[in-house]
Amino acid sequence: MRRIAEILGIDPARQEVEPGARMAPLDASREANFTFFVAHDTRTMSRAELGPDEIGALKCGPVRVVPAAGRTTPREMFDYRCAEELATGLGVAPIHFPGGHNGNLTHPKGFAELLRTLF
Repeated sequence: MRRIAEILGIDPARQEVEPGARMAPLDASREANFTFFVAHDTRTMSRAELGPDEIGALKCGPVRVVPAAGRTTPREMFDYRCAEELATGLGVAPIHFPGGHNGNLTHPKGFAELLRTLF
């Protein structure tokens, strides 16, 4: 957990939280999902590559791709750089959501408001 938080630029002790937000604890139900993510999804992400052909397919495909990152995510972090590179490839600006990588938890109202606006 600690290493993943470092990679994503999350400092649990210093997260900005919108008024009224309640951080959900990592209980058994969330832990099972997180364990699956670490065991399976992170391996896939480390091998994934988006070259010109894949970017072209995303541009021309039927689904609108919206590169996004947390507003407070440090710009040198992996997840922010991925959003920035994808946005550049697609020729769009990345969308900045409230908070950092986990803004849906720290800023649920602001996150939901922007998400509704985008969709």
